[in-house]
Amino acid sequence: MSISPIGAAASARSYALTETTLKPKTAAQELDEYVKMTPEQRMRADLLKKLGMTEEELAAMPPEERQAAEAKITEMMKELMQHVGERKGSIIDTSA
Repeated sequence: MSISPIGAAASARSYALTETTLKPKTAAQELDEYVKMTPEQRMRADLLKKLGMTEEELAAMPPEERQAAEAKITEMMKELMQHVGERKGSIIDTSA
């Protein structure tokens, strides 16, 4: 079964109309949500952003793809924590 270009154009217009009816979050709303996150949630959100995906997109993935993405996130977290630990005084400043 093939989709005609007319059908594709119509669904693209519907999608565009749907997008315009949604209210985008303001910068203040996004900041408020970010501030309310735990440090772990912030780290995860930042890593997901680096990977170009959201929690919603991750949740919608097939199990195999999601497992691979979760493994990549875990690996990135470990690397990040290792780099933080290597920086002298970055966690606790004991010089005082």
